[in-house]
Amino acid sequence: MPRRDRQGTDPYRLDLNLTPLLDVVLQLITFFMMLVHFGTAIEAAEREVRLPVAPSALPGAMTVEDRMVVVVDEAGTLIAGGRALDASRAPGWWGEQARRRLRGTASLGDSGQELPTQVIVRADRDAPYGSVRSTLAEAQRAGFARFSLVVLTEEAAP
Repeated sequence: MPRRDRQGTDPYRLDLNLTPLLDVVLQLITFFMMLVHFGTAIEAAEREVRLPVAPSALPGAMTVEDRMVVVVDEAGTLIAGGRALDASRAPGWWGEQARRRLRGTASLGDSGQELPTQVIVRADRDAPYGSVRSTLAEAQRAGFARFSLVVLTEEAAP
């Protein structure tokens, strides 16, 4: 209840209500905390790969617990688990990974069902597009459907 002056109500007195201002400030703080990328290390960064640069690239939200990182080097070779796989061994490797991901869970049943694993592809900027596309196609044939392509936000100094 507003306090009254001894002479009555003062028409020039201003009572500020700070509740809406504080509400907006707290919402902005929450919004920016959700957008901040706290991690700086990229997974599977032990191999020297020059990633493509995109000015609009944003760090992905790594909320998926089941994820797998693969690398496509400048020659178009798939590198997974620290070893290089040629084009003839890659389909078998993807099938093995799909079976390993299914172990302990319900089977897929029909081949149209997707695996919940997030596949993160780190491709060299000089890698042939066909190699990246065939890597994604092999993974899709094995049952993987969720992919992320890693892209740098700015050119790194040599």
